[in-house]
Amino acid sequence: MSKIFKLPELGFEVEVDKFARQADGAAWLRHGDTIVLSTAVATSEERDFIGFFPLTVEYREKTSAAGKFPGGYIKREGRLNDTEVLSSRLIDRPIRPLFPKYYFNEVQVISSVYSYDGKFPSAVLGLIASSLALTISKIPFLGPVGAVQVGRVDGKWVLNTSAEEMKESSVDLIVAGTNDGICMVEGHCDLLSEADLIEALFLAHEQIKVQVKWQLDIKKELSVEEPDLSSVEVWKEWEEKVQAHFKPENCETLFAPTKAEQSEALKALKKDVVEFFEKEIESGITSKPKILYLFDSLLKEYLPNLVAQKNSRLDGRPFDQVRPITAEIGLLPTVHGSAMFRRGETQALASLTLGTAQDAQRMENLKGDYERTFMLHYNFPPFSTGEVKPIRGVGRREIGHGYLAERSFAHVLPEQDKFPYTIRSVVDMFESNGSSSMATVCATTLALMDAGVPIKDMVGGIAMGMMKDSDGNTHVLTDILGSEDAFGLMDFKITGTDTGIMAVQMDIKAKAGLTRDLLERALEQARTGRLHIIKTMRDVLDKPRAQLSELAPRVISLKIDPEKIGTVIGPGGKSIKEITASTNTQIDITDDGLVRIYSSASKDAHKAEQWVRTLVGDIEVGTTVDGIVRRVAEFGMFVELVPGKDGLVHISSIARDRQRTLAQDFKVGDTLKVKVVAVEEETGRIRLIAPDLK
Repeated sequence: MSKIFKLPELGFEVEVDKFARQADGAAWLRHGDTIVLSTAVATSEERDFIGFFPLTVEYREKTSAAGKFPGGYIKREGRLNDTEVLSSRLIDRPIRPLFPKYYFNEVQVISSVYSYDGKFPSAVLGLIASSLALTISKIPFLGPVGAVQVGRVDGKWVLNTSAEEMKESSVDLIVAGTNDGICMVEGHCDLLSEADLIEALFLAHEQIKVQVKWQLDIKKELSVEEPDLSSVEVWKEWEEKVQAHFKPENCETLFAPTKAEQSEALKALKKDVVEFFEKEIESGITSKPKILYLFDSLLKEYLPNLVAQKNSRLDGRPFDQVRPITAEIGLLPTVHGSAMFRRGETQALASLTLGTAQDAQRMENLKGDYERTFMLHYNFPPFSTGEVKPIRGVGRREIGHGYLAERSFAHVLPEQDKFPYTIRSVVDMFESNGSSSMATVCATTLALMDAGVPIKDMVGGIAMGMMKDSDGNTHVLTDILGSEDAFGLMDFKITGTDTGIMAVQMDIKAKAGLTRDLLERALEQARTGRLHIIKTMRDVLDKPRAQLSELAPRVISLKIDPEKIGTVIGPGGKSIKEITASTNTQIDITDDGLVRIYSSASKDAHKAEQWVRTLVGDIEVGTTVDGIVRRVAEFGMFVELVPGKDGLVHISSIARDRQRTLAQDFKVGDTLKVKVVAVEEETGRIRLIAPDLK
């Protein structure tokens, strides 16, 4: 029998045991007229370790939820779009650490939006519903988690507000957490201070705690039984055996200046432990992946203690030191802007392209259709980590890192009416040892300036980590290595300018989440590191180049009366096709009368501009044009200034001796230099003189 549970203070209503009853857990969660169904299913038999925890998370937006058809030729939802991929990652990241250490059954969580009213963030509802589905299921889940979208409108914080109100917000953050602390943050902002960010996160956490309590109350009322993991004791037995063989002091070899040396040391340690249990592995009593997993678990315990004792990180740096930085610009001669940024053993190359309005990417989601005029595409080829892997399209991680870096520039790029270009930055990682997404931000900043894009400020990024030793002391690490990410408890990426934060992405692997004092320490340490990085970048290029790349298209913008757009386009597009073909330009016209003219040569762009202005009657008095004679009459000559627009050279403006032979001297189609002397406002008639005929 289905049951309904309400949380009136937050407007939530969930119905269970009515929909998707064969799933292990299902939550039909509603807020207003937005409805999300989240399901959780796990394989029934306990399974041995296979090298990773097989959790898959899918978030789907049904276009029917907003009364829309899918765009394009195929009127059916296909593979996940970027919005769905990012939302899937938002759900995955906070719940993934909340499964028992020795649980390896396949788990699949699916969230689908079935109704959408635009008044509540559907991805947030999907995360809460996913947590509910897991909490009330037989799947061992150490949650629940809650989630909040935080915005700032007119200087006031708003939580889980409408899509329309969020358009006016200078902050857009998704915050997730448990009852004990914050475990995930994702979003962008406009020069937010560290103090304001902390205020926003812990304002959100107060509401998260209410959501968590509600979910626990539902679990209690449904009398959900705690799962019995019979294999845990077997795992603990083998953990003790691995621990008895492996000594903490063996980790000393991992302290080395380069990734290659650290990797070799780690391989040797793994080889040693596998060889020690070789007989058990060959006999099938245990497996190599299982032994290596237990070994990695022990490393996560041993390493923080050694780091604390040495007061030094694996590569010898102090906790707050940024790795050496080098950067170059203008490396690629045929692109509009380029930059290489290297920090330690992480290297990124950014290639920047400037395009026209027609190059903008048209996007659609439940909130509506929009154009993406700035794109940042992040690529992570396998050679960047010295690995051999198949390349099969863009993965979720690449999409997520690309959007994180892209959002960092949302408030520093010039407005479209002042710089009407579509911008694309392609960043390829050539080498990676931690914080590649932050290197992407730095490389893109330099590439933008190298191309002459007038950005308002320089943006830099840094990734912070955290380790906790056996005495309970927590150590915040600046500019983390890949190994510090793998064996640490935090991956906190922060981008910003000299004066404020632009984007954040934080994942906490500790089940208790992040406390306020730790967040304050991490943010202050990150601010110091970010300022150091930007200063180093400024030594390479301190401001955008004064001129655009010679290879970039030139653009001229002008505004015309929207009622005269048809005049410029012409019947069947005849006029605009003639303009673009004759001047070798590209022209975009918006519904409000904004005309953008693109060309590789300024001369052609100005010729097209003059053509458009003449067609709409916006020609300036005094303009000189090489016109074409279209008719010779007794009272003068009609001269075509541009196709579709003529002017009159009155006979009275022509020298008397030339008037008598006018018909003999000029034939239809002849070229004649003329000058505009007047444009009648009411009729639009153009009066001309011919300077050579005076």
